[in-house]
Amino acid sequence: MKEIITTKRGVMSKNLLGRVKASRKALIATVALTTMASLSIIVSNGPALAATSKKIGGSVSIWAEWTSTEQQAFKAVLQPFEDSTGITVHYTGKGSNMDTALDAAVAGGAPPAVALVPDPGTLDTLASKHAIQPLSSIIGTASKNYGSAWSNLASYNHKLYGVWFKAANKNTVYYNPAVFKAAGITSTPTSWSKLLADEATIAHGGTYAPVSLCTDIGWPVADLFQNLFLKLNGATAYNQLATHQMKWSSPDVTNTFAELAQLVGSGGSNLLGGMKGALADGSFPNCVASAFPTKGSPTAAMVFEGDFVTSSVPTNYTPGNGKSCTLKATATPCFNTFNFPAPTGSAYASDLQGAGDVAMLLKSNPQSRALIKYLASPSAADIWANLGGFASANKKVPLSSYPDPVSRADAKALTSAKAFVFSLDDLQVGWEPKLWADMLKVLQNPSASNVTSVEALMDTQATTALGH
Repeated sequence: MKEIITTKRGVMSKNLLGRVKASRKALIATVALTTMASLSIIVSNGPALAATSKKIGGSVSIWAEWTSTEQQAFKAVLQPFEDSTGITVHYTGKGSNMDTALDAAVAGGAPPAVALVPDPGTLDTLASKHAIQPLSSIIGTASKNYGSAWSNLASYNHKLYGVWFKAANKNTVYYNPAVFKAAGITSTPTSWSKLLADEATIAHGGTYAPVSLCTDIGWPVADLFQNLFLKLNGATAYNQLATHQMKWSSPDVTNTFAELAQLVGSGGSNLLGGMKGALADGSFPNCVASAFPTKGSPTAAMVFEGDFVTSSVPTNYTPGNGKSCTLKATATPCFNTFNFPAPTGSAYASDLQGAGDVAMLLKSNPQSRALIKYLASPSAADIWANLGGFASANKKVPLSSYPDPVSRADAKALTSAKAFVFSLDDLQVGWEPKLWADMLKVLQNPSASNVTSVEALMDTQATTALGH
């Protein structure tokens, strides 16, 4: 199942790299000059050391889940650090096995000096075992580069133990601007009721389905439920449900399922192919092609999923809502996003759910402290931001570093989130696949009796897996 989770978090495809106009070599050279001119490295108890003065030297090991093109991008991030400090970085990409590999390395007494893991639970576990080092005194004022929501996720017992280097936003709705225009919709919905009204408008036109629903084995439906639950109930209730302090049979969950049923429509009337079609053809990323086909006309208006959808949009689509974006065969097609809307007047409109990779310090020495300090800087994130396929929670990374309006909007949402919560299903150790299957059961039959039955089952499963 881990392989599927990694897919959810998203990868930077070669197609996405192709969206960046400047060559990687030229881009890295430009950014490296900026980085080396401004980067300061704090060593053990010495003064700030300018990148152009004496070098630290030595080597440092670092693990993360990134392989393939993501590994190439991360090595591009590390290159200016190596050049400016004289430190050789030994990177190992562990793929979807990252958490397991790190646990084994820690237990065996041979962990890397620095590691990035894709969940806060691992950070909490390692911090409780004193296997990682507090970072406040090491990164100093760089901790202010992150909002409180992100700092809280990287803290244990009120001490900062991590830096969220890479972030993923699942608060996104992808839409085809030309389909919206054809339906007479001139602006994207900013409230839940307006989203439902726009669905009705598109469905009434009869040409396009409002939603191409990604169903797969259930994780996209879980993401959709989690977005809606967060917008309706807020981060506190969301975290209570994640830890099963709130029961799945609670009124808040039942109400969320009822709202989800409105989005889907009676019998799946708002879905491409109806309920039967969505369940049969909703595998990811195939579901994306209905709104953004490589050839021919789109058959759906929207796709509900995280910012990694960009990697699955054909490269001939222009990010944004340009004037040339039409349904004509000779025109350049477009794609765009809007934030998952909350009910009118909701206090939780800017709350986000998503994922990310947090950097931790397992061995403290001048080389590893220098590296963790660098990863907390905007200079490091800026390099990958320019390459594309990346978003940062670092508020100091300029939005202009991102290559298009879609990625800029994504990054702005991440850094300005009032509250950020981790994907709830990713936190359900031991029963996540069952949760996905339960979501599909509710999707297929949202009747009150079936919802009650499934919620009771979910409570039983959560109690077994989480111990309460």
